[in-house]
Amino acid sequence: MAQLNPYAQYNDVSFATSSPAGLVVTSYQAAVRALKEVARAMRDNDFASRTRNIDLAFELISELRKSLNPEKGGEIADKLSALYEYFTREIVAANALGDPDRLTPVIEMMSELADAWEEARKKTTQQNQSTSIQG
Repeated sequence: MAQLNPYAQYNDVSFATSSPAGLVVTSYQAAVRALKEVARAMRDNDFASRTRNIDLAFELISELRKSLNPEKGGEIADKLSALYEYFTREIVAANALGDPDRLTPVIEMMSELADAWEEARKKTTQQNQSTSIQG
């Protein structure tokens, strides 16, 4: 009999019920956690965790990039795409050099982006609730 993983079940439900902005926030937060784990793994010479979490960070950044809509997002989408390219280059460089400190600016920027998206999500939710109450 297969064992149920409550954490995996929570993640499945969380992703299935999240708004698009919520998914972006969740993706940034997961990438930040993965990169922090990469930095720890580099310091501890834990190559398995380092590789697994670099792969996860790349996958999340790739999904964020795929979610961009240049037609609707215009200049913002272009700037985010360039930023995701920068993140990818810095992660590759940090890994090649074995330099966990090189991940710090990427982690900080991704954390700031997560916070900004979360704030935008909250404002949109409040506006939608206000509109539905008035309507």
